[in-house]
Amino acid sequence: MDYNRMMIITLDEKSVLFSADAQKLGIHVEKYFEKRTLIVKLFNYIDKKLNLQLASYQYGSWKKKLKDIDFVLLNAHFFSRPLIKYLNRKFPDIRIAVWYSNPVAKDTPVSFYSGLNCELWSFDKSDCENYGMHPNNQFIDQMKLNVTKHDDSYHSDVCFIGVDKERLTLLLELEDYFISQQLNPLIYVVDSSKNSRTDYAYKPALPYSELINYEGNTKAILDIVQSDQQGISLRPLEALFLNKKLITNNLNVQELDFYRPENIFVLTDENHQDIAAFLHTPMVSLPEAITHKYQFEGWFANFF
Repeated sequence: MDYNRMMIITLDEKSVLFSADAQKLGIHVEKYFEKRTLIVKLFNYIDKKLNLQLASYQYGSWKKKLKDIDFVLLNAHFFSRPLIKYLNRKFPDIRIAVWYSNPVAKDTPVSFYSGLNCELWSFDKSDCENYGMHPNNQFIDQMKLNVTKHDDSYHSDVCFIGVDKERLTLLLELEDYFISQQLNPLIYVVDSSKNSRTDYAYKPALPYSELINYEGNTKAILDIVQSDQQGISLRPLEALFLNKKLITNNLNVQELDFYRPENIFVLTDENHQDIAAFLHTPMVSLPEAITHKYQFEGWFANFF
């Protein structure tokens, strides 16, 4: 595989596809725009409403590389439709894949890409079945999993950091239960447009590097999935590569090749009393053949 002929175009450095591991392999990792100026935002708005491509005039210098590119990977976003139209028109031989890292119900409608020459890929099994999408697992960018702080303020027994997405009530119930069992939970629910209540003091967002510092100093990462989600989030992979236990209410993890009951506790309404014993059970290691597919290189190979 000639990585120099591959390109990822994404929103910004915070995007899951803005991968340091990809850059290390030699893949071109680019942002749509060098800077989203007022005129770019205006063009984005018009493009979305009228299905135009005005923003293509503001794309970054990566446009000059496209003549030497065979494959472009994009994340699902309204920015991607004008770009796909641009690529289809200017570079019709470039293969284009759109990656859904969230369930379709929480992301860009599949109809957004109707009539375009591109492939739709998802981590979510039900979305792949319902919309005819190509399946791929989630991946983790290992170069971002760098735990740099270890002082006591980062330590916990169970850690959840994320936005609400209708999960707050359950998270607070679990927090109360953990405390009742003399455990030290960190339940950090970030203020966002996904808030479900007005009587809770949501927390400011953390840089991903700080999230990793907290997860790197916990005994177990807590993963509470959205009700309509069948694929896994990034938390199971963060637990896998940070060598942490995972507590999750996602029953589908039992079907995964890295599931081991010593490492992953599947949470139900009836088994909370078993959590403390699980936290004291030694973890088991996994072979490289399994973990490789969840690293960027293994994940990217699945597109071919």
